[in-house]
Amino acid sequence: MPGFCAVSVCFTLFWRSASGLLCRALLPALLLCATASAATTPPDINALISYHTLEVSPDGITQQHSYKERWIRTADTLWSERLIPLPVARAFHQIHDNSKTPHKHFMYQMAARWVTQQPDQSLSLVYVDHYHKNQVYYPPMEYGQAGFNPDWTSLSQLFNPALLADFTATDEEAPAGARWYQREQGNTIMRVLWSESLQLALALDRHTRDGYKQYRMEVKLKTPLAADRLPWLKLEEYDRKEISDFFD
Repeated sequence: MPGFCAVSVCFTLFWRSASGLLCRALLPALLLCATASAATTPPDINALISYHTLEVSPDGITQQHSYKERWIRTADTLWSERLIPLPVARAFHQIHDNSKTPHKHFMYQMAARWVTQQPDQSLSLVYVDHYHKNQVYYPPMEYGQAGFNPDWTSLSQLFNPALLADFTATDEEAPAGARWYQREQGNTIMRVLWSESLQLALALDRHTRDGYKQYRMEVKLKTPLAADRLPWLKLEEYDRKEISDFFD
């Protein structure tokens, strides 16, 4: 692929240079190559993403949170779905559905997020509630309700590669086609495992120097799905709603 070869040449010139001045001089060319490569369509991805956070409060209490989600990327579609034990999800919904005063409820955190990039580059945001078989559309004015940032680059690559201009490449061992980058700002260290060939962040690690605040995201690649197994193609029986239908 011409774009990939160009990026490889740029990276070779950039990182083999022994002069820091020369490296800085080559940086614009490196970013230009990366931009040209990113213009090509990234490969389809089927992955399992793990998230973990840790924070120690001033009073000595340690809080840890972790979860996993299924993540799928095609040329114009993103699907992310948190893995929630079925008994937990069923119990939550039944409390609301079978209460003395049943009421409509919807939690986007418990639904699959289906994002589609339109021909005009705008984004369509739909959450899929498998339990109630609903497709719930969010108009742009309601993105804040779900904390949704309509940045296709960051969403589809799990990190905006333009930010790597502020990072330094390291020699840490990495999978083929990927490299670790690091940035230090004050008390915080951030590391990114970036795959140029996949146009994807395979890991993000952010922590304070004392380790009392930590965040980590890790991507585990899975076998790509056949076209007829893509989840958004199996929603014919789901009702279509808007988030406003759940407002009181």
